[in-house]
Amino acid sequence: MTKEQEFEEFLGISTIENGTSDKEKIGKYSIYEATHYEGLIKIFEEIVLTPYDTLVDFGCGLGRVLFYCNHQYMCKVTGIEYDSEIYGKLCENAEEYFKLFKNQERKFSLLKMKAEEYSIEPTDNYFYFFNPFAVEILDKVMENILTSVKKKPREVTLILYYCTYEIMTALRKYPLTLEKVLKLPGYEEDPDEKAYIYKMNI
Repeated sequence: MTKEQEFEEFLGISTIENGTSDKEKIGKYSIYEATHYEGLIKIFEEIVLTPYDTLVDFGCGLGRVLFYCNHQYMCKVTGIEYDSEIYGKLCENAEEYFKLFKNQERKFSLLKMKAEEYSIEPTDNYFYFFNPFAVEILDKVMENILTSVKKKPREVTLILYYCTYEIMTALRKYPLTLEKVLKLPGYEEDPDEKAYIYKMNI
C-alpha cells in the first residue's frame, strides 16, 4: 500500500482520481488533480493552522486538502467546486469522513459554485490554490479577497501550489508579500513542484 493509499484509508476518503466531467472548465479552470500528501505535509509544517482559522480551497476537487487540514488542525474549511460530478463525489467523501471523525460537520462548508462567485467571509484567512485557474478568474477571486480584507482588516495568507509564471505576474498588482517558496517532493524532476506563500498587506 502506498503512502497516498494509507492516508486515504485513514481519512476514509477517495481522492485519487484524474480528469473532469465538465468540458466547460477546460481553458478557464484547471482539470482535477489532487495535491500529493507529501506536498501537503511539507506545506502545513510551515503553515500551522489553529481551530480558529478558516481555510478556503478554490477548486477543491474531491476535498483532500480540506480533510487533511481539518484532521490535522481542527480548523474550519470551505471547499469551492464547480464541477457537478466531482462535487457529488466530494459530498460522498465528506459523509464517510464524518463517520470517522465526529462533530466536524459544523466546521465544513462545501459549495458548488464558480470560484469568482464565492463571497469571502470575514473569518476566511487562509486561501489555497492548486494549479490555479486562468488569470481572468484569479483576478476576480483576488478582487473579492481584497474587498473583504479592506472591509475587515486581518492577516491573510495565500498558498499557491504549482503556480505558473503567468499567475505570479498577475499577482504583482495586488498588495502581497512573497513570504516563502517551498520546494516540494518531486522538485528535482519537475521545477514547478513548489508552493508560494503570500501575505496580503493592506
